Amino acid sequence: MTGEAFYQEVQDLIQRITAVGEQDFLELARIAQLNPTEDFAGIDLRKVNLKRVSLREANLRATNLSEADLSETDLSGADLQGADLSDADLCGADLSNADLSKADLSGATLIGSNLMDSNLCNAALRSANLSSADLKIADLTDTNLNGASFSKADLRGADLSGADLKGADLGGANLSAAIFRGTDLGNADLNGADLKGADLRVADLSYANLRVANLKVADLRVAELQGADLSDANLQGADLSDVNFQDVNLCNANLSDTNLQGANLSNGDLSDANLQGADLSNAFLRGVTINSATELESKWHLVWEIVNQGAEGRDLTDIDLSGANLDAANLKGARLVGVNLRRARLLGTNLVEADFSDAKVKNALFGDNLGISEEMKADLIRRGAIWKG
Repeated sequence: MTGEAFYQEVQDLIQRITAVGEQDFLELARIAQLNPTEDFAGIDLRKVNLKRVSLREANLRATNLSEADLSETDLSGADLQGADLSDADLCGADLSNADLSKADLSGATLIGSNLMDSNLCNAALRSANLSSADLKIADLTDTNLNGASFSKADLRGADLSGADLKGADLGGANLSAAIFRGTDLGNADLNGADLKGADLRVADLSYANLRVANLKVADLRVAELQGADLSDANLQGADLSDVNFQDVNLCNANLSDTNLQGANLSNGDLSDANLQGADLSNAFLRGVTINSATELESKWHLVWEIVNQGAEGRDLTDIDLSGANLDAANLKGARLVGVNLRRARLLGTNLVEADFSDAKVKNALFGDNLGISEEMKADLIRRGAIWKG
C-alpha cells in the first residue's frame, strides 16, 4: 500500500471513529489498530476529545487539532511541528520538551499548562491564554504572541527574541533572566512583572505599562521606551545606555546606580525618582521634570539647570561638566574658566562672549555654535575639541 493510500485509509477510519462519538475516540482508534503516537500525523482531528490522554512523544506533525479538547493531556516530548491547535483547550496539558515550532495556537487556552523547555519558535499564539503557564527556558523566538495573555506565567530564562508581543498581557509574570532581544512589546502590560536581569536590548517597549515592574540589573541598551509608564519601577543597576525615554513616566522609580549614558530623557517625569549613583553622561535632559524629592547628584542637577533654565552670564569656573549633554543650551557670556568639558556635547550651544580660558575640552563635541570665531575654533581644536560639520 502506498503512503498516500495508507494516509487515506487512516483518515477514513478516523472519520468513522469520530462519527461514533468523541468520548470513545481513543478506544475505538485502538480497536481499529491505530497507534495514536504514530498514526495521527497530518490527520484531521478537529474537535476531537483527547482529554487526559497520554500522547507522550507522539508524532502529531501537521495534525489538525483545532478546537480539540486536550486538557490535562500528556503531550510531553511530542512532535507538533506545524500542527493546527487553534482554539484548542490545552488547560493543564503537559507540553514540556514538545516541538511546537511553526504550530498554530491562535486563540488556544493553555491556562496552567506545562511548556517548560518547549520549542515554540515561529509559532502563532495570537490571543492565546497562557495565564499561570510554566514556560521556563522555552524557545519563543520570532513567535507571534500579539494580544496573548501571560498573566502570572513563569517565563524565567525563556528566549523571546524577535517575538511579537504587542498588546500582550504579562502582568505579574516572572520574566527574570528572560531574553527579549529586539522583541516588540509595544503597548504590552507588564505591570508588576519581574524582569530582573532580563535582556531587553533593542526591544520596543513604547507605551508599555511597566508600573512597579522589577528591572533590577536588566540590560535595556538601545531600547525604545517612548511614552512608557515606569512609575514606581525598580531599575537599580540597570544598563539604560542610549535608551529612548522620551515622554516616559519615571515618577518614584529607583534609578540608582544605573547607566544612563546617551539616554534621551526629554520630557520625561522624574519626580520623586532616585538617581543616586546614576551615570548621565551625554544624557539628554531637556524638558525633564524633577522636584525637590528627586535624588540627583549635584553635577547632573547643575546640567539639568543649564539645559532647562539656561546659564547666561553664570560663573562656572572650575566646575566639572565632563560628559554633560549641553546641546542647544544658553551659555551666552558664561564664565567657563578652567571648566572641565571633556567628552561633553555642545552642539548648537550659544557661546556668545563665553570665556573658555583654561577650559579642558579634550573630546568635547562642538558644532553650529553662536559666538565662536575661527580663531577660537582653531584654539579649541588644538586643545583637543572635536568639531562637527
